Amino acid sequence: MTENPSDSNASPQAKLAAPGAGLPFLQALALRHVLFPAFCRKTSWDEALALFLREGETVAAAAQSLSDQALQTRVLIRAPMGIEDSSRYWSAAMVLEHLIEVGSRVATGVVELTHSRAVSVKADIADVKPKGRNGTDIVAAYRAFLADYQDKLLRQTGHRDARGTAPHPWFGDLTAQRWVCLGAIHQQIHRRQMQRIIAGLPQG
Repeated sequence: MTENPSDSNASPQAKLAAPGAGLPFLQALALRHVLFPAFCRKTSWDEALALFLREGETVAAAAQSLSDQALQTRVLIRAPMGIEDSSRYWSAAMVLEHLIEVGSRVATGVVELTHSRAVSVKADIADVKPKGRNGTDIVAAYRAFLADYQDKLLRQTGHRDARGTAPHPWFGDLTAQRWVCLGAIHQQIHRRQMQRIIAGLPQG
C-alpha cells in the first residue's frame, strides 16, 4: 500500500503499534540472547565497520535511483526481522533520516566510550523515529553521514577494547565494540526495509 505525501486520507500509521512498543516477544528474545551475541563474537570492529559501509552504500544507491516523488512516498510493508510494527509505513527518505539519526548517535557514543567519557547521547527507540520532513537533499546528507561515521570510527576513537558501557533498550549494556556491531546490523535491517519499500512503490 502506498501514499503520496499530498494525500489527505487517514494514514495507515494510525493502525500500527505505538513507536517504541518493541518487537514480537520471541523475535526480541532471539535477537538479544542468540543472534546478536553470536554476531558480536565472530565480527571484528573493522569487519563491522566494513559491513556498515557496504550496506550504507547499497541504501544510498537505491535511494539515488528514485524520483523525487518516489523518494517521499510511504509504503506499508511486511516488517523484516528487527523492525517494529510502527516502522512499517515509511518512505525511502524516512529510512535515510532514521539511519542518519541513529548512526550519528552510535558514532558519538562509541567515540566517547573509547575515551572513557560519559556517553552524551541516549538510545531511545521512539525518539529516533523519522519525522518525514526532509527534502530530496536527504540522499546527499546520508552520503555525508556515511563518510563522517567512517571518520569517527577510524580516526576519532581511542581504545577499541574499552570496557565502559552504554545501555540500549533492547540489548542491554553494550561496550563500544558491541555498539559498532549493532550499528552494522542496524544498517542491514534497514537496507532490507528500504528494498521492500522500493518493491512496493507504484510501477511506472
